[in-house]
Amino acid sequence: MRKKAVAFRKNIINFCVLAALIGVTFFVIFNNNDGFGINSLMDFVSDIHLPFLIGAFICMIMNIGFKGISISVLSRALGYRRSLPRNYAYASADIYFSAITPSATGGQPASAYYMVKDDIPISHTTAILSVNLFMYTASLIALALITFILRPSLFFDLESWVVKVCIIVGLLVQLLLLSIYMLIMISEKAVIKIATWLINILAFLHIVKHKREYLGRINASVTRFKKSVILLRNKKKALLASFLLNFAERIAYISIGVLVFYGAMYNIPELAGTKVDVLDVYALEAYCWFGAYCVPLPGAVGASEAIFNSVFSMIISSNVLLSSTMITTRGINFYVMMIFAGIVTLIHHTRVKVTEHKKKISQTE
Repeated sequence: MRKKAVAFRKNIINFCVLAALIGVTFFVIFNNNDGFGINSLMDFVSDIHLPFLIGAFICMIMNIGFKGISISVLSRALGYRRSLPRNYAYASADIYFSAITPSATGGQPASAYYMVKDDIPISHTTAILSVNLFMYTASLIALALITFILRPSLFFDLESWVVKVCIIVGLLVQLLLLSIYMLIMISEKAVIKIATWLINILAFLHIVKHKREYLGRINASVTRFKKSVILLRNKKKALLASFLLNFAERIAYISIGVLVFYGAMYNIPELAGTKVDVLDVYALEAYCWFGAYCVPLPGAVGASEAIFNSVFSMIISSNVLLSSTMITTRGINFYVMMIFAGIVTLIHHTRVKVTEHKKKISQTE
């Protein structure tokens, strides 16, 4: 009961921090941009070609769906067949709690909670989510390689060196994570030795105070991931499918902004004459996404908006149109998706509680 109270309190604090960040972000956007306001934003949205706007919302739903299908594929590889709505709920819980917690730390525990409630053992739940996270990181690095190979000039043409640093740091963090995952597969003992060496240095510098606690967590995490790999290493088709589904999830995500941009070009005179290759827009969206990974804030709120404005100023000269495009894109791929995922999670949570209540009643009769 005490743990539930602490968890609830943490969620409330995280939500309040997120709400404050959103408030500050929108205050800055609306007050530092002459001519931009609610009316101009509503005019922009109403001018977007409807099929493109609908397509953006479909991509939002598909983004969650691809994650859910990946979880389903890995679950089935271990013998657990759960319905698509249940897997969609697992993915929704991941996305919702990732959005309201720093560095997206709350997503996987939330998914694990509901998977265990659906009678998937914690050891197998951990394996499924750990391998899915590995594939998510691998798909991100693969997308980054493709983006830099196809459109390196767009990165070098960015005027802001701060944004360039954010993109590089964000990708280096993800590459480091991927390298650690791969090193664990080869030798978990080597990872533990390196981690112990680093923690000892940080403890000596008085940066880390509870050395044993940190080392215990690292050992536990490394052991869990190694066991996860062992459980699924022979399921090659499932692993390949998970990688492709995670890659598709990323494409669906960045397609939201692409559809908003091209939908706006149909009816807005200032954008109608703009000729931009579709790969350029996809690359710009990808660079925005990469840059957001360097900011350990809930949803990278504030930083994501600033990075978007800096990146897309390369093809949108009007500040009003730039802010409108940014808010509409972020509105769908973060704010609306967070609310949608939260509603799906709440519905599933209610079903779980009702089912548990009915079981208790039947056991007492």
